[in-house]
Amino acid sequence: MTEKPKYSWNRRRFLTVSALGGVTAIAGCGGKSTTGDGSGGAGTSDGGNTNTNSGSDDGNGNSNAKKGGTFVNVAPEQATTLDPRMNELAWANGMMHYLFDGLLAMKPDGSELVPHLAKELPKQQDDTTFTVPLKEGVKFHNGAELTADDVEYSFSWVLDSDNKSTNQENLSFVDSVEKSGDMEVTFNLKHPYALFEQTLAGMNAAIVPKKYASDKGQKKFSRKPVGTGPFKLKNWQAGSSLTLERFDDYFIDAPNLKQLKYRVIPESDTAFFELASGGVQQASVPEKLLGNAQSKKNLKIKRISQFDYNGLIFNAKHEPFDNRKVREAMQYLVDYDAMLKVTKGELGKRTYGYMPTEVNKAWDFPWQEWKKKYFPKKDHDKAKQLLKEAGYGDGFEVDLPTAASGKFKNMAIMLQNEMENVGIKANVREITIGQWLDLLDNGKYDVTFYGWSGGQDPDGFFYYLFRDPQNDDSPVPDDYVGNASAGMLYQAYPDSKKLQDADAKIRKARTLQDRDKRRKLYIDIAETFQSEYPHIQVYSEQSATAWNTSVKDYDPTAYVAQPLCNEWSNSWLSN
Repeated sequence: MTEKPKYSWNRRRFLTVSALGGVTAIAGCGGKSTTGDGSGGAGTSDGGNTNTNSGSDDGNGNSNAKKGGTFVNVAPEQATTLDPRMNELAWANGMMHYLFDGLLAMKPDGSELVPHLAKELPKQQDDTTFTVPLKEGVKFHNGAELTADDVEYSFSWVLDSDNKSTNQENLSFVDSVEKSGDMEVTFNLKHPYALFEQTLAGMNAAIVPKKYASDKGQKKFSRKPVGTGPFKLKNWQAGSSLTLERFDDYFIDAPNLKQLKYRVIPESDTAFFELASGGVQQASVPEKLLGNAQSKKNLKIKRISQFDYNGLIFNAKHEPFDNRKVREAMQYLVDYDAMLKVTKGELGKRTYGYMPTEVNKAWDFPWQEWKKKYFPKKDHDKAKQLLKEAGYGDGFEVDLPTAASGKFKNMAIMLQNEMENVGIKANVREITIGQWLDLLDNGKYDVTFYGWSGGQDPDGFFYYLFRDPQNDDSPVPDDYVGNASAGMLYQAYPDSKKLQDADAKIRKARTLQDRDKRRKLYIDIAETFQSEYPHIQVYSEQSATAWNTSVKDYDPTAYVAQPLCNEWSNSWLSN
């Protein structure tokens, strides 16, 4: 009897849970995590510098660049692992780009992918077969040289269900990766995949040394990792700090910086004041402190779109949200523009079609039509009418758990107040991030807040949020709800042809190379789900990241994975 594959659900995209210190870029189809500050992009970074006191930086290789010094960044929470194959934290995903490399890299402006550990871009043999030649002379931190064995091992380990890698789902389109020469690998895909190359640029596809990783075992490797990145591990004090040191044999060029240190500072206000006083070199700027930051002559500031979306998610398996009219009534309940303003102020935009504005514009989606059709103005009378038609005119009581996040708490209080005005009693309770993720998995909630980072391609939103996981090659167990099931619609309406058609379109769209054909499918998909109201879409975020003017040759964007040391820049400290 063939054993049923073990199911590994990836929760690494919950970027909205915490405010990160600095920018965490993920070049790929949306890579992963808990959002707030930094993920893959869609078109261009919004805004640029809001503080024009930027001066002129010396570029990579400039003789004025100084060697040495420690760049201190902020971590909003302690890392749980330093193994990219098992990581679930957004800020750690960004940090790991300094320890590990992928086969490809994204240009800082997001315009194109370029070879990184690969010697050339993948060579297509047929619809599902690609060969990738590797650069020679690339060294791991332990001195071993990169070969095809390491690349084959890195992908095969993640694809092995027994290892329970959090990256497995992100590589689900890969059938196998095989060594086809000492310095060449061949990718065999299960089906054509539009985002194949983008995936090779992120930590979902990080390369680890085969011998070292297999000899150490996963647990020891997670504490003492070895990669090919520009920095190597020096010291990890759990709960306090993480220090990386320059890798002199980095294949591009040794970093100018001697060390890169992450200090654990959970509170964003505290992190900013540490930046202002010189305790760290970079931190996120809370919206309420933007004016303060702009007044500091020793800081540069840049706004960067996060390509995420945040809002509310209903549990359609539970009464009363199993009734479509009740879900629709919630659209009329709140002034969601006001909710955006209260929650993010200047650092946010409304989202439509379950995608941020940048993605909608880049793909020419009819988001303005969606706005008129599915995003009504606040109207309590209309909300009451819909509730009455649904049989809930006398009101009801709901469970409203919210993650321990300032922005989610503000949204919860605002929603609670508006619910009271139409006879709904909302029991708001604050829970830990871990508890929140668990309840999304097990479906033990009525309505809660939700954040997702999908990157620059619609697939990063629709495949992970709106497909039916029961139709996967390795389907979820019957007793596992899963957090990507479109507000539990598939479980609530298992016989819905409309939903199954949408699931089929989601899966088809990611296999197509023709952008116009993909666009038409995504419009149909967005229409289907918006008419069912599984979520209330509120906003996508911008981060305001600031850094000390002593940091030169440094320009973080939503795309570049290693802004301190990469093919285009090599940062340094002037003092």
